[in-house]
Amino acid sequence: MPEILPQVDPSLVQNEPVQNEPPETPYDDSQFIDIALESANIAEELDEDTLANIAKKVLDGYDVDEESRTEWKERHKEALKLAMQVYEEKNFPFDNAANIKYPLLATASIQFAARAYPNFVKGLDVVKGVVIGDDPQNLKADKAKRIGEHMSYQCISEMEEWEEDTDRLLTVLPILGCAFKKTWFSPILGRNVSEYRSPEYICINYWAKNLKTTPRITEIYTLYPNEIEERKRNGLFLDLEIGTPSSVQDETKGQPPLTDPDRPHVFLEQHTYYDLDKDGYKEPYVVTVHKDSRKVIRITARFDMDGVKKEGEKIKSIQPTHYYTKFTFMPSPDGAIYDFGYGSLLTPINRSINTTINQLLDSGTIRNSQTGFIGKGLQLGKGRGGGVLKFKLNEWKTVAFTGEDLRKNIFPLPTKEPSAVLFNLLGFMVSAGDRLSSVSEIMSGEPGGANERPTTTLARIEQGLKVFSSIHKRLFRSFREEYKKLFRLNKMYLEPRKYFTVLDIQNAVARDDYDDKSCDVIPMADPNDLSNSQKLMKAQMLMELRGQGLNDGEIMRRMLEAMQIPDLDVLMKGEPPPPDPKIVLETQKVEIERNRLDFEVAKFEYDRMETEARVQKTIAQAIECLAKAEAAEAGPQLEMYKAQLQSLTAERKQASGSNQ
Repeated sequence: MPEILPQVDPSLVQNEPVQNEPPETPYDDSQFIDIALESANIAEELDEDTLANIAKKVLDGYDVDEESRTEWKERHKEALKLAMQVYEEKNFPFDNAANIKYPLLATASIQFAARAYPNFVKGLDVVKGVVIGDDPQNLKADKAKRIGEHMSYQCISEMEEWEEDTDRLLTVLPILGCAFKKTWFSPILGRNVSEYRSPEYICINYWAKNLKTTPRITEIYTLYPNEIEERKRNGLFLDLEIGTPSSVQDETKGQPPLTDPDRPHVFLEQHTYYDLDKDGYKEPYVVTVHKDSRKVIRITARFDMDGVKKEGEKIKSIQPTHYYTKFTFMPSPDGAIYDFGYGSLLTPINRSINTTINQLLDSGTIRNSQTGFIGKGLQLGKGRGGGVLKFKLNEWKTVAFTGEDLRKNIFPLPTKEPSAVLFNLLGFMVSAGDRLSSVSEIMSGEPGGANERPTTTLARIEQGLKVFSSIHKRLFRSFREEYKKLFRLNKMYLEPRKYFTVLDIQNAVARDDYDDKSCDVIPMADPNDLSNSQKLMKAQMLMELRGQGLNDGEIMRRMLEAMQIPDLDVLMKGEPPPPDPKIVLETQKVEIERNRLDFEVAKFEYDRMETEARVQKTIAQAIECLAKAEAAEAGPQLEMYKAQLQSLTAERKQASGSNQ
């Protein structure tokens, strides 16, 4: 069996200090695996030296990974400021100079989220169950339908955070380039949880290949004192004294003052590998360390029995459980784990646009607010040497000087009007930024030319959406991965039979339905249909095919879905629509022609039977005459009658055979 532990690039860990080996443990492999799986906190089974060694390993690994992504964090700080339109005072070229930030990043983010969110969150349907393998009796199809309905109910109704966090993820994703979701079963809430995690607080070595092979993933998060106490009482945290918090989650953001009694504590939750049973093989664990006290407060297994591969009593490999799902906007060109977004692509252009706009505004301000020199010979105000004169609109002031004296003693500084070249350059850069982010007037809902054909407009929209199509396919893969994690959690923790209500209709699903060998789950979204225009065009093409042997009811359903009509099930249960009058007329014509043919056949059969009856009558008469002739005559005359009778009988048989 191939090795499942990640192959670590030496460049990732060359600065990592050598760790001390953990002390001997009194358990063998199988015993320790059983204890790890049954314990809510393995740290309770370990001594202080082992916990101190683990804490040092966690913190040292975190420092190495944090250092590797320093440049990425600095690059995205400015992008977030641009997207959030953060105001910053500027005192060049003069005090309180213009410092406008053009909302190029914000517009691109809003446009992307506005297209992506309705595509992946379609009302109450977000998850679709699909069948694996053959299903001749439709048993798997029924099971897949129950799974899709139940998981959609979980995401929209039961998991309160899911829809809001999905909205937040799709808004932040185009700026930072990647985002994360953490999916797990919460014993405190008694349900599945799938929450958004900002890439700022998911620390991974910048050069890691992917989430599944990286040696460690560290999440930086905060908990309030009451939340910590709750976890202690539930046996999830060790009951340790961790003191007053001093660290903050992010030094660049505003934090509560040190005097705040509810100031949150910072924790590092690292998904890593450690050889606790000292058998030479590192097992996957989740280790939580309090950052200020540098103490381990929780260790839990990051695997289950399904992931433990044994040969007899010997453990050959352990497959880790993955909690995080990465959502990718565009893969980074340098191959880093942190992907590329508009924050990296548009920041240089946005910075140039801001500079150009501010130069134009500053030039206009200087031009409109003239300054200059006044000769000492003019004393226009009060006091020695003159003073400041202030004018109101339509006000004229009297001075003891002639106009010639004023002209000679007042010299305004030369200024220029805002540059037309800069203005044209500004338009070029804004257009370049719009093209790069696929944000244009037609994509924003603005109409095209006055004489533009509707088909041309639709074609332009489709071409504009080509950029988003590849991004949506990546999102489709990520959502499918998240749903697979929820599928696995339902398989493990769902009640034997779960009842749930959707639109006042009670449904039920069984834990046994979650069988990954017969069913799978995918997003309800279609990565190829990104706009209502595309969906409507396809639906209208299907509408033209009604009455040609296809499922007309399904065609009508798809048309209503494309029109975003709610309560489709209620509408589809109504009376069937009246048939097309043209079709009814053609049907009646066919029926009349069929009846005419039936009449002709019946008439022919009647004539044949009538002819047959006349022949039978003639034969009977001939036999009667022959009988009389036999009694009255003899000789050649009798033989002639018999010959005529035989000839008549033969002709009848021949005619009867030809009719058949």
